[in-house]
Amino acid sequence: MAVNITRFHNVFLYQSRAPVPELLRDLAVLGGLDAHAERQLGSLTMGAWLSVIPGGVLALLSYGIWAGSVNADDELSEQAILLLKLGFFFGVLLLAVGLLLFVRRDRLKPRDLDNRRYGLARVLLKRLQVDLAPDAPVRLKLDLRQPDVREKRVRQDMVGWWNTEFFVDPWFLLETRLADGTFLRIRMVEKHQKRERHKTNARGKTKRILKLKGFARLEVALRVKPERHPGLGALKARATNATRLPPRVELERVRVAADRLSLRVRLAKDWVAQARQASADPEVPSIWTEALGKDDASRTATMMLLSLYQVVHYARRRGKQRAARARRQSV
Repeated sequence: MAVNITRFHNVFLYQSRAPVPELLRDLAVLGGLDAHAERQLGSLTMGAWLSVIPGGVLALLSYGIWAGSVNADDELSEQAILLLKLGFFFGVLLLAVGLLLFVRRDRLKPRDLDNRRYGLARVLLKRLQVDLAPDAPVRLKLDLRQPDVREKRVRQDMVGWWNTEFFVDPWFLLETRLADGTFLRIRMVEKHQKRERHKTNARGKTKRILKLKGFARLEVALRVKPERHPGLGALKARATNATRLPPRVELERVRVAADRLSLRVRLAKDWVAQARQASADPEVPSIWTEALGKDDASRTATMMLLSLYQVVHYARRRGKQRAARARRQSV
């Protein structure tokens, strides 16, 4: 389905069930909208400051010269007074235009999407495409709203001296059936804390202090046919030992049942969709080098899926061996 741009800019939610190529086209549209919003916000910010600063200086300067001339011995000529008035009103006009541009920028801020979110969906879809039938549908849900919108706030409380708001943001869901019949689900939920307090220093000046904390939970789950994987429910220890994760990623939970198994891990709040390869070029931007040290969400999800498949294949192979042994004994 094509993205309804007008509706998307009202809700910032994307949901579709379609083959991978169609989903990738939609994600490309979202990326284009985000890039356009970033350029628009940059232009509005520059225009606002280029209006507010000269306008404020011109208005204050014109008013200061006029106010100083009131008590001066030499009165200004009518032409000078008229020029000061024009300068003052033009400065106020520039100031008003700049403030309107700031207001416009604030209203458009929600359109500046988190690049990591649709970027993670794009990377995972490309990787999963090789394990899917050509026309296999994939269900994809993305919540691209800001993580601290009111609808995502679950409670508000005092933590020590901090007035704290707690947010839960289940923004990512991908579901599909792989070529071998296994049902796959990938979910990501982010949890945030916004802490605020006011501190008064010795001079009586009050300062507002704001802190942001958070982390992300990534879960990968498989659902299989129990008759093809006998004894799967007893393989929790094997699933735990078979799990391989990138450095710093914390394993939180392993669940194994007769027809399903899942892994849940914890990522730092500054995770990236896909870390770039290390480069020895000294001219590589430092921001790319810093990204190499952050949790790679797409790599983590891939390693979790491979870890789960090791257990699935083991259960299937052991079931076949037991069935073959039973046939030989019956003969």
